[in-house]
Amino acid sequence: MSKNKKPKVLAIASPGGHWIQLNKICNPLEDRFDLTYVTPGSEYASAVKNSRKVLNVTDASADSKLKLIPLAFQLLWIFIKERPTAIISTGAAPGAIAFLLAKFLPIKTIWVDSIANVSQISRSGRMVMKHADKVITQWEPLSDGEKVVYKGSIL
Repeated sequence: MSKNKKPKVLAIASPGGHWIQLNKICNPLEDRFDLTYVTPGSEYASAVKNSRKVLNVTDASADSKLKLIPLAFQLLWIFIKERPTAIISTGAAPGAIAFLLAKFLPIKTIWVDSIANVSQISRSGRMVMKHADKVITQWEPLSDGEKVVYKGSIL
Protein backbone atom coordinates (compact mmCIF):
# COMPACT_ATOMS: atom_id res chain seq x y z
CA MET A 1 0.00 0.00 0.00
CA SER A 2 1.41 3.37 -0.97
CA LYS A 3 1.88 6.11 1.61
CA ASN A 4 -1.09 8.20 0.47
CA LYS A 5 -3.52 5.36 -0.21
CA LYS A 6 -6.14 4.98 2.52
CA PRO A 7 -7.03 1.52 3.87
CA LYS A 8 -10.21 0.17 2.25
CA VAL A 9 -13.07 -0.53 4.67
CA LEU A 10 -16.51 -1.99 3.96
CA ALA A 11 -19.22 -0.60 6.23
CA ILE A 12 -22.15 -3.04 6.18
CA ALA A 13 -25.58 -2.71 7.78
CA SER A 14 -29.24 -3.49 7.36
CA PRO A 15 -31.57 -0.53 6.76
CA GLY A 16 -33.13 1.43 9.61
CA GLY A 17 -31.52 1.62 13.03
CA HIS A 18 -28.51 -0.49 12.04
CA TRP A 19 -27.81 1.94 9.17
CA ILE A 20 -28.19 5.00 11.40
CA GLN A 21 -25.73 3.59 13.94
CA LEU A 22 -23.25 2.61 11.24
CA ASN A 23 -23.29 6.14 9.85
CA LYS A 24 -22.72 7.62 13.31
CA ILE A 25 -19.63 5.43 13.62
CA CYS A 26 -18.29 5.91 10.09
CA ASN A 27 -18.88 9.63 9.51
CA PRO A 28 -15.75 10.63 11.46
CA LEU A 29 -13.72 7.85 9.78
CA GLU A 30 -14.26 9.03 6.20
CA ASP A 31 -11.10 11.18 6.18
CA ARG A 32 -8.86 8.31 7.34
CA PHE A 33 -10.33 5.38 5.38
CA ASP A 34 -11.63 4.62 1.90
CA LEU A 35 -15.15 3.61 2.95
CA THR A 36 -17.61 1.69 0.82
CA TYR A 37 -21.06 1.22 2.30
CA VAL A 38 -23.05 -1.97 1.71
CA THR A 39 -26.75 -2.29 2.50
CA PRO A 40 -29.98 -3.85 1.25
CA GLY A 41 -31.56 -0.40 1.62
CA SER A 42 -31.82 0.82 -1.97
CA GLU A 43 -33.08 4.17 -0.68
CA TYR A 44 -29.51 4.90 0.47
CA ALA A 45 -28.05 4.67 -3.05
CA SER A 46 -28.54 8.42 -3.50
CA ALA A 47 -25.67 8.88 -1.05
CA VAL A 48 -23.34 8.17 -3.98
CA LYS A 49 -24.12 11.66 -5.23
CA ASN A 50 -22.92 12.96 -1.88
CA SER A 51 -19.45 11.43 -2.44
CA ARG A 52 -20.27 8.13 -0.71
CA LYS A 53 -20.07 4.83 -2.47
CA VAL A 54 -23.09 2.72 -1.53
CA LEU A 55 -23.53 -0.81 -2.90
CA ASN A 56 -26.86 -2.60 -2.66
CA VAL A 57 -27.28 -6.29 -1.81
CA THR A 58 -30.21 -8.65 -1.38
CA ASP A 59 -32.31 -8.07 1.71
CA ALA A 60 -32.14 -11.29 3.72
CA SER A 61 -32.79 -12.32 7.29
CA ALA A 62 -33.30 -15.36 9.50
CA ASP A 63 -36.91 -15.30 8.28
CA SER A 64 -35.86 -15.47 4.60
CA LYS A 65 -33.07 -18.05 4.66
CA LEU A 66 -33.09 -18.74 0.91
CA LYS A 67 -32.15 -15.12 0.25
CA LEU A 68 -28.96 -15.65 2.28
CA ILE A 69 -27.46 -17.58 -0.67
CA PRO A 70 -27.59 -14.75 -3.24
CA LEU A 71 -26.53 -12.36 -0.47
CA ALA A 72 -23.42 -14.46 0.19
CA PHE A 73 -22.48 -14.50 -3.50
CA GLN A 74 -23.03 -10.73 -3.79
CA LEU A 75 -20.80 -10.13 -0.78
CA LEU A 76 -18.08 -12.40 -2.20
CA TRP A 77 -18.20 -10.43 -5.44
CA ILE A 78 -17.90 -7.17 -3.49
CA PHE A 79 -14.88 -8.59 -1.59
CA ILE A 80 -13.21 -9.49 -4.90
CA LYS A 81 -14.00 -6.14 -6.50
CA GLU A 82 -13.31 -3.85 -3.53
CA ARG A 83 -10.49 -5.77 -1.78
CA PRO A 84 -11.19 -4.41 1.72
CA THR A 85 -8.66 -4.65 4.53
CA ALA A 86 -11.46 -4.45 7.12
CA ILE A 87 -15.22 -4.72 7.59
CA ILE A 88 -17.28 -2.90 10.19
CA SER A 89 -20.91 -3.79 10.79
CA THR A 90 -23.74 -2.92 13.12
CA GLY A 91 -25.83 -5.87 11.88
CA ALA A 92 -27.87 -7.72 11.00
CA ALA A 93 -27.85 -10.47 8.30
CA PRO A 94 -25.65 -8.72 5.69
CA GLY A 95 -22.99 -8.02 8.30
CA ALA A 96 -23.20 -11.50 9.80
CA ILE A 97 -22.82 -13.21 6.41
CA ALA A 98 -19.94 -10.89 5.50
CA PHE A 99 -18.14 -11.80 8.74
CA LEU A 100 -18.61 -15.52 8.18
CA LEU A 101 -17.13 -15.17 4.67
CA ALA A 102 -14.30 -12.90 5.86
CA LYS A 103 -13.20 -15.59 8.30
CA PHE A 104 -11.58 -17.35 5.32
CA LEU A 105 -9.96 -14.20 3.94
CA PRO A 106 -7.33 -11.76 5.22
CA ILE A 107 -9.96 -9.20 6.23
CA LYS A 108 -10.19 -7.77 9.76
CA THR A 109 -13.70 -7.50 11.24
CA ILE A 110 -15.33 -5.24 13.83
CA TRP A 111 -18.89 -5.93 15.00
CA VAL A 112 -20.72 -3.16 16.88
CA ASP A 113 -23.78 -4.71 18.47
CA SER A 114 -27.05 -2.81 18.30
CA ILE A 115 -27.93 -0.38 21.08
CA ALA A 116 -31.41 -1.96 21.09
CA ASN A 117 -30.04 -5.14 22.68
CA VAL A 118 -30.02 -4.22 26.36
CA SER A 119 -30.10 -7.64 28.02
CA GLN A 120 -28.05 -9.78 25.64
CA ILE A 121 -25.92 -9.62 22.51
CA SER A 122 -28.07 -9.76 19.35
CA ARG A 123 -28.70 -13.04 17.55
CA SER A 124 -26.44 -12.02 14.66
CA GLY A 125 -23.85 -10.73 17.14
CA ARG A 126 -23.79 -14.09 18.92
CA MET A 127 -23.46 -15.81 15.55
CA VAL A 128 -20.36 -13.83 14.52
CA MET A 129 -18.78 -13.48 17.96
CA LYS A 130 -16.29 -16.31 17.54
CA HIS A 131 -15.39 -15.15 14.01
CA ALA A 132 -15.04 -11.40 14.58
CA ASP A 133 -11.71 -9.79 15.41
CA LYS A 134 -13.48 -7.35 17.73
CA VAL A 135 -17.01 -7.24 19.16
CA ILE A 136 -18.17 -3.99 20.73
CA THR A 137 -21.29 -3.56 22.85
CA GLN A 138 -23.04 -0.32 23.66
CA TRP A 139 -24.15 -1.64 27.06
CA GLU A 140 -21.50 -1.99 29.77
CA PRO A 141 -23.19 -4.97 31.53
CA LEU A 142 -22.90 -7.02 28.31
CA SER A 143 -19.12 -6.61 28.16
CA ASP A 144 -16.91 -9.45 29.32
CA GLY A 145 -13.83 -7.23 28.98
CA GLU A 146 -12.17 -9.68 26.58
CA LYS A 147 -14.13 -10.84 23.54
CA VAL A 148 -16.99 -8.35 23.98
CA VAL A 149 -15.83 -4.86 24.96
CA TYR A 150 -17.78 -1.80 26.00
CA LYS A 151 -16.79 1.46 24.28
CA GLY A 152 -19.78 3.64 25.10
CA SER A 153 -23.03 4.41 23.33
CA ILE A 154 -23.26 5.68 19.76
CA LEU A 155 -26.65 7.38 19.91
